[in-house]
Amino acid sequence: MTLQETIIQQLGVKPVIDPQEEIRKSIDFLKAYLKNIPF
Repeated sequence: MTLQETIIQQLGVKPVIDPQEEIRKSIDFLKAYLKNIPF
């Protein structure tokens, strides 16, 4: 097992990151957060 594979397994992260998916998740998180916080 390579060092990279060991790190991926131990941290439980994805081996490949899809930028579009991560941007969408961030936007959805911010929208949900702002809807639940009164200003």
